[in-house]
Amino acid sequence: MQRYDVIVVGAGPAGATAAYSAARHGAKVLLLEEHTKIGRPIQCTGLLSLRGWRLARASDSIIVREITGVRVHSPDGSVYELGGDRVRAYVIDRDRFDQYLVERAAAAGVAIQTGTRAIQLRDYKNGARTLVTRTPAGAQQSFKASVIIGADGPHSILAQHAGLPRPQKMLLGLQAVIATPRLGPNPNPYLTRSLSACGEGQGEVKGTGDFVEVFFGRRWAANFFAWSVPAADGTARVGLLTEKFREAKLCFERLCAEYHSSGRILSYQSGMIPIGPARRTVADGFLVVGDAAGQAKPTSGGGIYTGMLCGKIAGEVAARCALTDRTRAHSLREYEKLWRAKLARELSLGMRAHQILSHLSDDQIAHALKLLALPQLRKLIERFGDIDYPSKIARELLKRPRLWSAVWPVVPAGLAQYVKSVWATTARM
Repeated sequence: MQRYDVIVVGAGPAGATAAYSAARHGAKVLLLEEHTKIGRPIQCTGLLSLRGWRLARASDSIIVREITGVRVHSPDGSVYELGGDRVRAYVIDRDRFDQYLVERAAAAGVAIQTGTRAIQLRDYKNGARTLVTRTPAGAQQSFKASVIIGADGPHSILAQHAGLPRPQKMLLGLQAVIATPRLGPNPNPYLTRSLSACGEGQGEVKGTGDFVEVFFGRRWAANFFAWSVPAADGTARVGLLTEKFREAKLCFERLCAEYHSSGRILSYQSGMIPIGPARRTVADGFLVVGDAAGQAKPTSGGGIYTGMLCGKIAGEVAARCALTDRTRAHSLREYEKLWRAKLARELSLGMRAHQILSHLSDDQIAHALKLLALPQLRKLIERFGDIDYPSKIARELLKRPRLWSAVWPVVPAGLAQYVKSVWATTARM
């Protein structure tokens, strides 16, 4: 039986970052991935913040589009445009991004094994855990490690075997890649090309190519939100995220028909996204990270940045504990302490915002979005808007009593309660 200091199960951004981090801190590391090709299948919009991009340190060639702003579509048909003045996020080639992260881990000394599915996590014994795996052909193999990191996705079998609680809520994401003539010129200097290179019929609509479209309302998004994200080669990634599973398909088809009726659907993607972190993320000789821990942002379902951030912490703690023979849960709890110090408050506030939005009626949403017509509020959002830490806007609003007094009377009760919770949380800091 092969023995390692750290074994990471799952080669997505969280797992690959954890493996790289553990190797950089001196551990002998094995990274396992159940699929035979890294980065496939794709189950992500591929929208990454500048902060997340800096954390990854990937090649600019992986960027397929630079995003400078957002258009918010209200249930009443109004459209509000924010930003447009600077780059605020990147659309990335997700499979190449995952491949880069795994290649970086391999360069740091991590052993990589694909086509290997974890099927059993055995009890902690003599300072180690045993992991049983299976290949597509049915062959079984066992590995032993001082610490095993579960980055095996929303239905983590390893977390179940370790007796860890599940994330708080599961959302369904549906997405299609659609050929569209609506994309404008790409602002990325590495990707600039002639319009003719984008294919026949790809006309230019000035100013649309670098904006994300966000849709609210029961018609398109059931009870959360939908999107259209411009990507490369005259395509858009169009999808929605909701907990209303039965309504999702009809809303998705309606969104595509109404906003991309002339576009040809090139591929479909779907997947589950857990939000609301698990109450515990460590056990003896084991810790969990990324979607397996419910560390995605509740306000958007995005988990690349949060997964990499937590993966970096997980790898460092796992290596340190493995190399000093301190692998009981009370030692690994340092990981939990560190990642919660970085994200727990934001994820908690994000869950409150998600719960409020999911219960607002279309009329309430439309009424709240009218606030985006206020120039002062628009400037505040454009200046302090942060896709990784959206509560910053509420905190900045609280610092401006004059603007607050103008906004507060027309904010729906649920959103007002969210702002109050931000205030209460900030006051305790």
